[in-house]
Amino acid sequence: MRAAIVFDKSGTILRPCRVIYDLQRKELLFHVNTLKFVIEIGGYLVNVKGDPNAKKQKNIKIGKVICSPLPTSPKVSDEILRQNDILEALNRVIFEAKTHCGSEIGTCAAVILNKDGTPTHAVGLGGKLYDDVKEVIKKLRDSDDDVFLATGNCREATLKCAKFLGIDKRFVLADASPKEKMNFVKSLRRFYGLVVMVGNDVNDLLAMREADLSVLVKRESCDASEDLMPEVDYIVSSLRDIPKIISEIRRMQATRS
Repeated sequence: MRAAIVFDKSGTILRPCRVIYDLQRKELLFHVNTLKFVIEIGGYLVNVKGDPNAKKQKNIKIGKVICSPLPTSPKVSDEILRQNDILEALNRVIFEAKTHCGSEIGTCAAVILNKDGTPTHAVGLGGKLYDDVKEVIKKLRDSDDDVFLATGNCREATLKCAKFLGIDKRFVLADASPKEKMNFVKSLRRFYGLVVMVGNDVNDLLAMREADLSVLVKRESCDASEDLMPEVDYIVSSLRDIPKIISEIRRMQATRS
């Protein structure tokens, strides 16, 4: 029984360091759970494509909405990102994410929009891989199982992360909404005897429900939602438990057959 193990990124394999800049109050917020923040204020979290510091600002574009409690998304022009205050805010959060957080796998930028499509916050995401990640992913890959990344983070930094971990870029889903993660897991179930979804927050819940096996990573440094705990099959504090769980599932299935 070959398995597909799908990992979320931020908070699951990446110790996230989030920086939010409030465009109205002109202040920085550090180490905020961006998903909860967006849900609380009733906005839209939207990835930014391209480098805000590049000379060719036409390459800066609005990406997809990756998190929102609202049912519909506003139509937003890329031009809104080229306003001086927005560019300055994006460059600032990227700088802070790099210098305050540090990261061997790059940084991502995003904006939070209100219901009218107006930017209210700029977001920078940096961070470092948890200590158990490289070891566990190598162990899973050596066992002939396939490892995937499915994340709302930007594609550039996610591909860099995948390369660092030896994951084929074909096995990466980035800039993904919760529904796209769910559909990704659903598609994998057509080809694998066991599909495992490993995540840490509410944006992973739909994919967890679709998987054969769901694992919630509740690390000391990460505020995994308590609401998720009744929804999942396993709760772990380290990824090192995942190969053990998969081995146990295989042993149980072999016993039944």
